[in-house]
Amino acid sequence: MKTQGRRLIEHLKRRPMTYLDMNVLGISVSPQKRIVESLAEDEQLVKARNFDGRTTWRVVSATRWTA
Repeated sequence: MKTQGRRLIEHLKRRPMTYLDMNVLGISVSPQKRIVESLAEDEQLVKARNFDGRTTWRVVSATRWTA
């Protein structure tokens, strides 16, 4: 069985999400904490602003081009 953090990371690898988006998933009451606890060595949580000014997060994995 996957942890809450790993389930959230799977969603964040597919698309950037706001804090509200993460809470709507209903996986965890403190999504950022769960994500940071579950990141692999080659993964990174990236915070950015989208086109309408909202803060979004996404998870990226290192590749041979970014490592």
